[in-house]
Amino acid sequence: MTGIAVLLAAILFLLPVFSGCAVQAEENQPESETNETAPNMKSGDPKKRLCVVSYDEYIPFSRQLYYILAGLEENGWIKEGSVPFTAEGIEREKTYVDEMYEILEKTDLGPYIEFSPGACYYLAYEDENEIAEDLKKRASEGDIDLIITTGTSAGVFVKDLDLKVPMIDFSATDPVASGIIDSATEGSGNPYVWAQVEPSLPLRQLKYYHSIKPFYRLGVIIYGDETISGVPDIKQSAEEIGFSLVKYNIDEQPRETAEDKEAYYKLVEEKVQEMAGENIDAFFLTVDLINDMEYLMPLLSYFYEKRIPVYLMDDVSVVEAGALMLISANDMENVGRFVADVIGKTLNGAEAGSLPCVYTSAPSIYVNYDVAMDIKYPLSFGFLAVCDQIFTAGSKQS
Repeated sequence: MTGIAVLLAAILFLLPVFSGCAVQAEENQPESETNETAPNMKSGDPKKRLCVVSYDEYIPFSRQLYYILAGLEENGWIKEGSVPFTAEGIEREKTYVDEMYEILEKTDLGPYIEFSPGACYYLAYEDENEIAEDLKKRASEGDIDLIITTGTSAGVFVKDLDLKVPMIDFSATDPVASGIIDSATEGSGNPYVWAQVEPSLPLRQLKYYHSIKPFYRLGVIIYGDETISGVPDIKQSAEEIGFSLVKYNIDEQPRETAEDKEAYYKLVEEKVQEMAGENIDAFFLTVDLINDMEYLMPLLSYFYEKRIPVYLMDDVSVVEAGALMLISANDMENVGRFVADVIGKTLNGAEAGSLPCVYTSAPSIYVNYDVAMDIKYPLSFGFLAVCDQIFTAGSKQS
C-alpha cells in the first residue's frame, strides 16, 4: 500500500467520526429551543456576570476562550466589535487567560454580560481553599451567574463545590472518566454542570499516526492525573490497534519558580533518557509534561538521536517548537461557537446539565518538516499536500 493510499484510507476512516455531530445535535432539538442562543433579557435587567477558573498558564485555553467570546459576539451577547483580542494576537503575544480576564473585566461588552472583577482563578498558583471560599461567597451573594472552567482539573474542582451556579467546562480530556459529568449523551447528572465532550481524541489520533508509519512499542510519560493525559483511551488504542504501551509516571511537582522548573525538568530528562532506551519505536507527548518550550528540543533530542518519532496530543505551537506531528481534533472556531451556544441557552434559563455535550471536530494536520528530515521519517507528497501547516526553520507554510 502506498503512502498516499495509507493517508487516504486514514482520512476516510476518520472523517465520519470527526464530522457532523454538533449540527445533528442542533437539528434534533425541539423547534422552541433552536433560537435560544441569543439574549432574551428584558430592558433594565442587570448584566449577567461571568467568571473563569483555570489550572495554569496554557495558550490553547486562551485561544479557545477567544473563540467562545467570538461565538457570544455572533449570538448577540457581546456588542459587535468589542472583543478586545484577536486569535493571532493571543498567539503572538502569548496572552494567558488571566491576562485576558483583566482586560475583559474593564471592557464594555454591551448590555448583556460582563466579567466579575477579580473573579479569575488559577488552581496551580493559588490556594485552593481560598479560591473555594471566594467562589462560594460570590455565588451566595449573586455576584456570578455563570462559571467558565478550562480543562479537567478546573472542571472537577468547581463541580465538587456544588455552588448551584451553572458551570460550563471546555477542553477537558475526558469529562466522563474524570467525573465532571455522568454521561456525554444522557444528561450530565447535575443540572448546573455542563462539559464539552470530544469523543476519544487519543484513540483517533493514535489510529492516524499508526496508519502513516506503524509502531509496535509506544512510549508515554504521564504527568499527574492519568485521566487528564488520556491514559484510558491510550490503553484502549493499544488493544484495538495492536501495539505495546511503555508507560512511566511523574507525580505532580511544584513548577512555579525557576528553581522548581529546573528540578522538575531534570526529573523529566531522567525519565526521557530511560524511555529512549526502552526500544520504543514512537513516543506520544501528552499534555502538561513539557510546558516550557526552552526545554523541549533538549529533551526530545534523546528520541530523535534514535530516529524515534514524537507525536503530539495537543497544542500546535509544540510542533513548531520541535515535536514531529499533530493531528488536531480541536476545531477551535466551531467548538467556540458550540460552547457559546450552550452559554447563551444557559443564561436564558436552560438547565445546563440537560444540553447536548458532544461536539466532534474536523481534523487538522501539522508537521515539522525539519524534524522529519533529521530522523528520516517518510513524508510523501500526498501527505504534505493535505497538511494544514508545515513548519520549517524560521518559516511556516500552509
